[in-house]
Amino acid sequence: YLDRSLDLDPSVRSDVDFFYGQIHHRLAKLDESIQYFLAFLAHHTGVQAGIPKSDDYAGIREFLEKVDNRHWNDFDNYMARKHVNQCLFAKEEMANPAPVVVANMGRAVNSRFDDYTPSVSANGKLIIFTSRRSDTKGGEIDEGGDFKYFEDIYYSEWDEEKMEWTKSRGVEGEVNTPTYDAVLSLSPGADRMFIYKNNRESAGDIFTAVYDKHAQEWRAPEKLPRPINTSYYEGSVSITADGETLYFISERPEGVGQGDIYIAEKRGEGWSAPRNLGEVINTDFDEKFVFIHPNGRTLYFSSNGHQTMGSYDIFKSEKVNGEWGVPVNLGYAINTVNEESTFSITRDNKTMLVAAEYEDTFGERDIYTIDVSKYKMISEGYESSTFGTVVCTVLDDEGDRLRKVDVRVFGSTGDRMITETRTDKVGLAKISLPGNRSYRFVLEYKDIVKEIVVDLTMKEGDTVKKVEVTMD
Repeated sequence: YLDRSLDLDPSVRSDVDFFYGQIHHRLAKLDESIQYFLAFLAHHTGVQAGIPKSDDYAGIREFLEKVDNRHWNDFDNYMARKHVNQCLFAKEEMANPAPVVVANMGRAVNSRFDDYTPSVSANGKLIIFTSRRSDTKGGEIDEGGDFKYFEDIYYSEWDEEKMEWTKSRGVEGEVNTPTYDAVLSLSPGADRMFIYKNNRESAGDIFTAVYDKHAQEWRAPEKLPRPINTSYYEGSVSITADGETLYFISERPEGVGQGDIYIAEKRGEGWSAPRNLGEVINTDFDEKFVFIHPNGRTLYFSSNGHQTMGSYDIFKSEKVNGEWGVPVNLGYAINTVNEESTFSITRDNKTMLVAAEYEDTFGERDIYTIDVSKYKMISEGYESSTFGTVVCTVLDDEGDRLRKVDVRVFGSTGDRMITETRTDKVGLAKISLPGNRSYRFVLEYKDIVKEIVVDLTMKEGDTVKKVEVTMD
């Protein structure tokens, strides 16, 4: 159809290139995708420069800089550049996969329909998830929406004798209805479940349901009060092990982007006014899912606003010295060019459950177990901090502190920027980053540019690295 449209109207060439770029990106044909998006940018912007090859990273960066300088505020151009950067990042990650083992949970758990939002109990013997399969309660299709079956919540238990997962079935009790019911997370003791409901009474709100051990079923869900729920979308929630702090996603208008991560503390029977986690975590795009580790300071979340391989990827951050660290992409093969956005981690930090469309999916998204026991980024580092804070003081040639100095941070090798900030009113820039790595800091003030390498080697009990730079 795209080729036919081009035959009928050659003026749609740039649109066809854009669509072909998206298609090849989705299929992980990254070199082809890059070429189509570069062709789109060249035609759409009129930049007079030869299109570099997909393996010419320096040439691609130079080409994108020319486009950015002339057409930075054009949304289509921005998205094309975003796709190119995602493809370049995906190529790097796929060439250096994480030491993990991915396995489909099989037909006992998964269906040919969409299965997602896995949540696992502390002992790892119970998994609860959401599915849009044909045997949902009522068995109805959302004819006013996407023409798929409505959501229901299902579960599967580990059979010790057979050493396999039991056939998944809808949870017993008063949780599932004929419309939208999705599990968001499960308490460590598996006695409380957070639920997302979207119906006439609640247009995208968070509920909680309690498990009745005597009746062996779930009681009717109760809606979380304001200020957690609002008239806007609230979805995805994770509670700390002590039950005192709630992390959740909301699209309330005061956020940074579409969906942001908020935090609220327990106040008697209610909750404090939610606070946005800020621009280190939240982006001007969408943060979709959140998981707080039992240690209370390690945060996992999904986003399409940070550097991803394609759609939504899963990230890790850590709170150190009162600040959230720059999020780290968990890499390939946990993340791919497609969407990985809902997940759970077992209490021993050895297994991750992810809903994804990997190559052996039975239909739409399936739930996978990922053995991360040899992947230190996930399996280790929860007792002590793995992030550190670089405190950079910037001075002029007379020793006075400088405000509004641009500070960009790169890896010690390569030219992919990790984050950027500016010095504050007292000439300081504080950036929390994964420890035991080296970083390249590029500082720019007026026409002065300085570059330094910072070694953020972690020492016992020492999570702060102080550096001083004179702009002379």
